[in-house]
Amino acid sequence: MTTHDVLFLMLTALVLVLASVLVGIIGFGLARWTGAAVPDAVSRAALAFAGALTIGVALLGVLITAVK
Repeated sequence: MTTHDVLFLMLTALVLVLASVLVGIIGFGLARWTGAAVPDAVSRAALAFAGALTIGVALLGVLITAVK
């Protein structure tokens, strides 16, 4: 693996984390919009963040294996 490949992988992971944070923020907003209390909304946001990150990492693993 070259330095370029490692840097591209790090950049992809960073974009994945940022997208997951965005999903978590949207999940928090939707939970508050439907009338959930703040602790419940934070729990839902954490679940949305973790789910998006898990799916993204799994997809990234499949893509790396397919390209490699």
